[in-house]
Amino acid sequence: MPERAILRELFHGLYVSTREAEAQYRSLARNATDPGRKEQLQRLARDGQRHVELTERLLEILSE
Repeated sequence: MPERAILRELFHGLYVSTREAEAQYRSLARNATDPGRKEQLQRLARDGQRHVELTERLLEILSE
């Protein structure tokens, strides 16, 4: 299997996991009643969204 295909497969798995984690943080933040906890979860969701975007870019690069 070519190296690009292996990397694409690995990054796709990372992408799926990262999207799931980001969605979970977003859901938990929506339901949080403690302001401090809500803020932490919102920050994690934002960070997760950034990781999703970066992983999408890696997949784009490997598809070129």
